[in-house]
Amino acid sequence: MFIVFEGIDGCGKSTQVWKLAKYLFGLSKYNHVLVTREPYKTRDIRKILKSEENPYSQKEKLTELFIEDRKEHINELIKPNLNHKAIVISDRYKYSTICYQSAQGQEIKDLIEMQDDFLVPDFIFIINTKVNTAINRMKKDSIELRGEEQKFEKNKEFLEKVRQNYLKMKEIFPSEKIILIDGEKNIEEIFEDIKKYFN
Repeated sequence: MFIVFEGIDGCGKSTQVWKLAKYLFGLSKYNHVLVTREPYKTRDIRKILKSEENPYSQKEKLTELFIEDRKEHINELIKPNLNHKAIVISDRYKYSTICYQSAQGQEIKDLIEMQDDFLVPDFIFIINTKVNTAINRMKKDSIELRGEEQKFEKNKEFLEKVRQNYLKMKEIFPSEKIILIDGEKNIEEIFEDIKKYFN
């Protein structure tokens, strides 16, 4: 089973990734769970995200880097583990590139076509959180855990564009199992909503 968590920065998806992994691992001794995240290993992506101030800059470069990094992620980690019957949970996937880079100004149709042959997850959970809520959560996070703000985290207007893009994903991918989760609830309430789809 391949499960993906998506949402704007600060939506709380990373917390839910680990809660679900622990839950699924505990359900059966036969459940092998792999948790991974994107970007997978391309350091140039993190350099741009940390050094650039303007959220609209370098859209073509970021698109190229994210998609190439994702190809490696799928081929080197995700597919081999699925072939060994593991449950793979990824913090971000192709929907991030579609939502963020289209907010930067890339054509959404082009972004979809570039990733058209990528593996389709069994479940895609989108944690829908208001921008102000997400920003307040990020501010509460320890600077030691998160480091400095990245380019996409600093601009409310940009994050709202990304959020609206995420809300279109069910319509854009009607055949995919996309589940919108209310991210305004507390951590345990959000997790209870996620668990309903597995019980």
